[in-house]
Amino acid sequence: MSFYPQPNEWSCGPFALKYALVMHGRFENEIEISRRAGAHWWNGTNEISLARAARFYGCTLKSIRRTNVERARKTLNKYLRKKIPCILCVDGWNHWLTVINYSQQKYIVVDSEESPVIQIYSWAQLRRRWVYNDEDTEKFLYDSYPLIPNFKRLSKPRFTLRTAQELRKEKNQELAKNWDQYFNDLLTICSRRTPLSINYISMSEFLRRRSKMMIEQVSYWHGFPTKSELRDLLKRFEFVAKIYDLVVAEENKLEALSAFSSILMMYACGKYGMNKIYI
Repeated sequence: MSFYPQPNEWSCGPFALKYALVMHGRFENEIEISRRAGAHWWNGTNEISLARAARFYGCTLKSIRRTNVERARKTLNKYLRKKIPCILCVDGWNHWLTVINYSQQKYIVVDSEESPVIQIYSWAQLRRRWVYNDEDTEKFLYDSYPLIPNFKRLSKPRFTLRTAQELRKEKNQELAKNWDQYFNDLLTICSRRTPLSINYISMSEFLRRRSKMMIEQVSYWHGFPTKSELRDLLKRFEFVAKIYDLVVAEENKLEALSAFSSILMMYACGKYGMNKIYI
């Protein structure tokens, strides 16, 4: 699950909704979303069926149409400033994509037709794909669908331009494809930062204090994974934790040490195998 291309031409709608839900901390399977939306190979998905699927996941898919390009841009930016992802109907009403942030005059777009799926657009690039020339009304139309949660979001992901640039790199494609697994594992170990979070340390600080010991022990006991390989794995956890502002409570730092050590060893055994011991 998470950030990877669609497998066929007609599932862009469920994928667009899936990527919008990720921004609200929900990781749903696109096959289940397709079933909820009634997506089919012969007609894809329309906004009505996507709205029905969104309601099942506790969200409202608001429908907005603008005929003025500047008003369309301002409306889109307004929702993005609120950390509300917007699904857009583009390419002559033939494709769905998700805009998840606006930063440094660039739009961070998740487009399941592309590889990597995370794209960075200027306003001119996005506008060219977004506009629809309606010959019946002789108007230019800009349709957008903000995904508004009907539940309290415990965290708002900080998906910045730098984040998008990093995830577009070849070395981070494994992280992008398994984003939800990293996030869910972190949730079992860490806490979300709140105004009441006082006795905590950031993931960066926790790893600064403890990563050397964990890496050296796992590398020594297992024998095969290199220290740099294990270090890269912990960096991926740190990357996700920063985006969701996940921290380690001081009273839980020993439990976190144990958990991350276990993850490193399971990674080593899963990739390289392990001989029986104590036999």
